[in-house]
Amino acid sequence: MRYFELKADRGLSNLVQIQKIDTQIYKNGIPKESFDAIRRLQVAYFDHSEQTEVCDVLEEPAFMVSDALRRVFLIYEPRMEFRGVQLFANDMEDRTAPLYWMPYIEAVSCMGMESRKYPNGMLEKLVLDRDAPIHDRHVFRVADILEYRIVISLPVAESMIRRQMTGITFEPVAFSGSGKEGALCRTGNI
Repeated sequence: MRYFELKADRGLSNLVQIQKIDTQIYKNGIPKESFDAIRRLQVAYFDHSEQTEVCDVLEEPAFMVSDALRRVFLIYEPRMEFRGVQLFANDMEDRTAPLYWMPYIEAVSCMGMESRKYPNGMLEKLVLDRDAPIHDRHVFRVADILEYRIVISLPVAESMIRRQMTGITFEPVAFSGSGKEGALCRTGNI
């Protein structure tokens, strides 16, 4: 199966900035016990304007997905758990209220020997181990690294493209020993 790293599009400059949320609770890489302790639905706020881009993936203060992307994830990973963040515009006259979900994505030890890290420990190049237990997984997080990297399968990426998800980029991920990377016709903004 082919895999891609799922990232928020860095080319967008006016993403939703969540306010009035506890960043000690809503952060990446928390243990399952901490995730389970989070309320099922939290209210937060954001400054909305004509330039604000309400996208399907947010990376701050934690990795969050839109309600539409949550439904896609559940098709492929029906046991995945989520905690909701209902956003309301700070302007009481503005009725814009996107719903985001913070997923608990299981970390999997899957880095191949050909993966490279910078001297500070950050990942330079991700290469998946061909023998890692990922072949029945469609959405997972890479374990044993400093960053929070989400990897999705080709079927998930295709489902996202069909649904015209926005603010997302896909980066093909290679497998160790193969020299091949996942090939998706469209990368970059979708």
